[in-house]
Amino acid sequence: MAPDARTRVAGPAVRTRRMRILAQDPSVTVGGRVLTAEVPVPADRLEPGPTGHRFQVVDYDAATGTLHPPADRVHSFSRVDDRMLLADFAFHSQQVYAVAARTLAAFEFSVGRRIPWHFASSQLFLVPHAFAEANAYYAAEDRALYFGYLPESDGTVYTCLSHDVVAHETTHAILDGLRPRYIEPGLPDQGAFHEALADTVALLSVFSMDDVVCRLLGPADGQGRIEAAAVAPKALRDGVLLGLAEQLGRAISGERGGALRRSAALDPTTAWRTDPAFEEVHRRGEVVVAAVMSALLAIWERRLRPLVHGGGLDRDRAAEEGAKAAGHLLGMICRGIDYCPPVELEFADVLDGVLVADAQLVPDDDRGYRAAVESAFAAYGITRPAEGIQDLAEVAGRLTYLNVNVTALRSDRDEVFRFIWANAAALGIDVDQYLTVGAVRPSVRIGPDGLLVTEVVADYVQSVDGSAAELAAAGFLELPVGLADRTQVQLWGGGILVFDQFARARLHQAKPLRDADRQTRRMAYLVRTGQSDQQARYGFSYGMARGQHFAALHAGQSRPEERW
Repeated sequence: MAPDARTRVAGPAVRTRRMRILAQDPSVTVGGRVLTAEVPVPADRLEPGPTGHRFQVVDYDAATGTLHPPADRVHSFSRVDDRMLLADFAFHSQQVYAVAARTLAAFEFSVGRRIPWHFASSQLFLVPHAFAEANAYYAAEDRALYFGYLPESDGTVYTCLSHDVVAHETTHAILDGLRPRYIEPGLPDQGAFHEALADTVALLSVFSMDDVVCRLLGPADGQGRIEAAAVAPKALRDGVLLGLAEQLGRAISGERGGALRRSAALDPTTAWRTDPAFEEVHRRGEVVVAAVMSALLAIWERRLRPLVHGGGLDRDRAAEEGAKAAGHLLGMICRGIDYCPPVELEFADVLDGVLVADAQLVPDDDRGYRAAVESAFAAYGITRPAEGIQDLAEVAGRLTYLNVNVTALRSDRDEVFRFIWANAAALGIDVDQYLTVGAVRPSVRIGPDGLLVTEVVADYVQSVDGSAAELAAAGFLELPVGLADRTQVQLWGGGILVFDQFARARLHQAKPLRDADRQTRRMAYLVRTGQSDQQARYGFSYGMARGQHFAALHAGQSRPEERW
């Protein structure tokens, strides 16, 4: 008797689906063809668009008032010639969906949990042909990523076809969900980190595709080997790395690639700290990109040494090692954000967060990843702060969990606030000022030994408002040049607490509200660069929609590489 259909055993769960994308942008060709790749994208029930539970492609063109029909399904596009592929709006929709989903997946895998958007919705709109302008930006108030296009005499340039642009803008949305105050007026490093992270993710996500790296390394001989000189550090920097960054911008008026190319080529220096040109967020962010790329080259070169025999090595293995190095480094950067403060970010905090977060997951640095990152950042004058992330073992005996519900502590902001209130003295937190818990995020990460690392990361913020004279008299800061006594200012502080699987506090990263040196440096920077709000106050929100903020960053007229 035939078995009842209801008793059939379900097949294995499908985790990913393959989608074809442009691995870089239309200007990048290998053998006369655009460089495409089939990449794994998290499996989801897709509706026309494509539309999944986190992304919805809406192809509306505001310039012409046209709503283009949604792509009805995922296509292979394997037998389509370049001209038809680049003109196919269904492929454009697939490109933005696949790259955005792949970028989000990389973050979620690294941090060990789902990442929420900043806005109150699960879906982010992706608009591939939003307006007739060479720009693209993230707009939280519209829950959207907008990609423009630019008609040219030799064909229309579409920003949605650049892997770099899509990954960059998606990263802005992800970071805004993780650290929403990073776009608010702060220290110069804070705004620069938004651009630095977006560029870093764009570059590392390309390098993590080994088949793409393989083709960029150049042709192999009949045995699939390339000369060892082709993968020497200088050759990689001048060839694959700089060539990649240069080509990324050609499809978009030759402008956007300039920043990435200059970042990769930026020689180790500390001069940026006193150079006024590096107060501009894109220029300053290049320092972090350069440090990360230097670390990648150091790690890659170390992994390649044992593979060199007879003056050459297998090209596929060389690409595979580069992809592994890039993928691991990308994970380190993503995880480090959890350990960065919610406000008042500086590059030293980024380094500290990356190194401490990685040590929690991989206690032994056998591959030398952390050493390479620390060395690369030090070459640019970025070292771990003297008072960085604190191991709470030294104060564990003074922490109390009396009347604290340890189960609720893993997810409830009020319970975390109760813990802070009960332990404020031991933690060195001044609760006389306004304090609120921003988010409580449980994570489960898988270490290289297969063991699970379970933790909860909670962040809190503090603020105080008043006239500059009042806050100076109270000892919060010293009045910088150009700040009038009566000018209203707003100061911020905060930190993170990391709890283990037993809900015991293990780590604390603090940016005290009463740090007069930091507050003075922040206010001096805001005054010097004219970053007041619409009421001539300093330190408050800029008073513009978040999307306008990102659009302004990417459409600046003072420097061409600020434009996409």
